[in-house]
Amino acid sequence: MKILVVGGTRFFGIPMVNALLHNGHEITIATRGNSKPNFYGSVEYVVVDRMSSASVKEALGGRHFDLIIDKIAYSSNDVKALLENVSCDRYIQMSTCSVYPKEWLYPLIDFRTAKSN
Repeated sequence: MKILVVGGTRFFGIPMVNALLHNGHEITIATRGNSKPNFYGSVEYVVVDRMSSASVKEALGGRHFDLIIDKIAYSSNDVKALLENVSCDRYIQMSTCSVYPKEWLYPLIDFRTAKSN
């Protein structure tokens, strides 16, 4: 399959991309360009500002993938900028949000006892 991975150059993206390569898939990675890990096979890197529809269009416009795995969609606008410019048969959004305890994501602050400077 032709697979576009948006993100995927850090943390749990690296073993995922390696598994996809091991299974014979053709991988394109859309990234900010800050990290280029060594994968167990050849990948195509595309540098893109995924929050900018114009940047996505310039880097990936008109391309088709069997699957897009999106690891860094922070808002619906991020998804919109991507899917307006790239076509696919299937789209998967991955997030680590649910693996963290809620208190890590949304710490409760009792403002009645908080000290001001």
